[in-house]
Amino acid sequence: MTKEKIVSIGALVLVLGGAAALGFWGYKNKPLVAPSVATVNGTAIGQSAFDTQLASVIASLKTQGVDTENADNLAQIKTQVLNDLINNELVLQGVTKAGITVADTDVETQFQRLLTEAGGADQLKAQLAGAGQTEAQFRANIAKQLAIQAYLLQNIDISTATVTDEEAKTFYDTNVKTQANAPAYKDVVDQIKQQIIADKQQILVNAFIASLRERATVETTI
Repeated sequence: MTKEKIVSIGALVLVLGGAAALGFWGYKNKPLVAPSVATVNGTAIGQSAFDTQLASVIASLKTQGVDTENADNLAQIKTQVLNDLINNELVLQGVTKAGITVADTDVETQFQRLLTEAGGADQLKAQLAGAGQTEAQFRANIAKQLAIQAYLLQNIDISTATVTDEEAKTFYDTNVKTQANAPAYKDVVDQIKQQIIADKQQILVNAFIASLRERATVETTI
C-alpha cells in the first residue's frame, strides 16, 4: 500500500500561495486587511484563495457535465470549497505544530514521477502554464502534499482499511456488473479492492479532520 493513496484531493484541497491576510495602510493611516472568508485558529483564509479554488472546481465540474449555474448546485459547491479550505488549513497547522519537514530529495523524486506521468518537461510546462503555476509553486505544492501525508500517517492507522473478497464481489455486482459491456470480475477485482481500500482510508481521513475541527476555533464570513 503506497502513501500516495491516503490523501484525497477532494478532502484536502491544496491552495498555492496560501491564504494569509495582507495588510496595508490607507486613508488616515487606518490599517486595512484584505477580505477573508474564514479564520481558523486566528489564521485568515483569504477571499482571493476562495475565489481561485472555486473557479478551479467549477471548471472541473463543468467538464463532467455538472450544471454549475444552477443556484442550488452553486451553493453546494461554494460550501464544499469553503469546508475544504478550512480542513486544509487545519491539517497544515497540524503539520507545522508537529514540526514535519520534507527532504528536497523526496520532493525531487515525486517531481520526476509526475514529470514522467505528464509526458515530459514540455507537457508538464504546458499544464502548469494552463493552471497558472510556476515550477517553483508546483514543487512547493509537492512538498506540502508530502508533509500532509506524513502527518496523516502519524495520526491515522491506515492498516485498518482492509477489504474482503466478499466486499469486492458485492461492489462488482452492485456497481459494475449492471453496466453495459461490463468487464469480467476477475479482470477488475484488483482495481475494485484498491478503490474500496481508498474509500475506507478516506473515511479515516475525514474522521480525523473532523476531530481537528471539533477542537479548533473556526469562524466564517460567507
